[in-house]
Amino acid sequence: MLISKVHKVWQKNSGYAVVEATILFPIMIMIFLALVLLAMYLPTRAALQRATQYAATAIATEQSDSWIFFNESSLSYYWESDKGKLENVYVSLIKSFSTKKVGAKAETIVIALENQTLLKPIGSLTVEFSVANHLLYQEITITATRIIPMPVNLSFIKFPQELPITVSSTAMIHNGDEFIRNIDLAQDCLINLNEKYHITSSGLFSKLKLFFNL
Repeated sequence: MLISKVHKVWQKNSGYAVVEATILFPIMIMIFLALVLLAMYLPTRAALQRATQYAATAIATEQSDSWIFFNESSLSYYWESDKGKLENVYVSLIKSFSTKKVGAKAETIVIALENQTLLKPIGSLTVEFSVANHLLYQEITITATRIIPMPVNLSFIKFPQELPITVSSTAMIHNGDEFIRNIDLAQDCLINLNEKYHITSSGLFSKLKLFFNL
C-alpha cells in the first residue's frame, strides 16, 4: 500500500510547469531586454553615422576651392554665383584660427538630420569638431555621442543605467589652387636664391630644377 502511494506521488507532474517557468522566465526576460536594447542602439547609431558623415561632407565642401555652400536651415547645397559675396582671403584667414562657428554649424546639421528619423532621439547629445592639417589637405572629423538612459533599472545585475553611442565621420578638404600657389612660391624662391647666391653648381639645386622643370 505504501509503495503504491509513493509510486503515485512519483508519477505526478503537476509541479513541472512551475519549475520550468521559474527557470525559463528570467532567461526570457533577459532576451526581451536584449532585443529592446538592440532596437534602441542600432537605429540610433545608424542615424548618428548618417548625420555626422553628411555634416562632415557639407563642411568640407564649403571649405574646399569651390563656390558651393551648405544651408543648415534647409539642409541643402547652393551655388554662390555672385563673386562679390565671397569672403576675401584676409577674412578667411582670420576665421581659420577659430573652429567654434564651424563646430556649431556641424552640431546644427547633426541635430537636424537626426530629428528627421522615424525614431525620435532620446537622451543627451554632444558633437565634437576637429581639423587636422596635413601637407596637401585638411581632414575634418566630427564625433557625435548620444547617451541613452536605460528604460529598465538593471543595477541589481551591475548593468549601466546609461548606454553611450559614439560615432565618428571624416571628410577631406582639397584645395588644389592653394597647393599650386605654394609650389609656384617655392619655385620663385629657388630662382631668387640661385640668382643671388649662385648655387647652380650644387647637386641639390640641379635636382630641384629637374623636379620643377626650370
